[in-house]
Amino acid sequence: MFFIPAATRAEGTCTTNRNSPPASNWYWAPDAAVKVHFVRGMFTPEQQGTLLSAMAFWTQAAQKMGAGVKFVYAGETGGVINCTNCLTVTRRDVYQQDKKHYAFFHPLLQRADGQLLSAWIDLDFATTSTAALKGFMVHELGHGLGLWDCTTCRNKQTIMNGFPGINKNNGLLEASTCDLEVVRQVYERERSVLESSLAQLGRD
Repeated sequence: MFFIPAATRAEGTCTTNRNSPPASNWYWAPDAAVKVHFVRGMFTPEQQGTLLSAMAFWTQAAQKMGAGVKFVYAGETGGVINCTNCLTVTRRDVYQQDKKHYAFFHPLLQRADGQLLSAWIDLDFATTSTAALKGFMVHELGHGLGLWDCTTCRNKQTIMNGFPGINKNNGLLEASTCDLEVVRQVYERERSVLESSLAQLGRD
């Protein structure tokens, strides 16, 4: 059971880059069932459970916010998979190679408008605590639902805040009310565009 903040009409209390992350054009298709693979040998059973918990949170939140996206565990794999609606989660020495980041979300394949078709997440080998891993996973999954980083947001206002260390969370383990409001807006806009396109096709 997860507590999903009521974000249905939070526009008046959410200010971009203050307590709300900017929207990005990276997002899975509305109602997509995203098949999530973990690279073999990268995560302990306890860590896998933490990653699954982050996936379950976003699946439930996405239903409530009208995105309809589901994150479905699809088993272990030997490496990054590139297929439609596939997300691979793996590890590498992120911080050693880039001193500004501890994890990365990488689009592998996108449509011209930014809609994701395939992606992978890199988590650092040194991120081992379950609290840190949960925070990073919820943050990185948020990138696939239209959320961008918010380095100027106040502490503990958004899961898209920066992280204070490689094995620490940013004060949150789940998305905030304003995070969810941005997701709602992204998918409301996408569904509106899709409906307009279908209506236009019907007239042609």
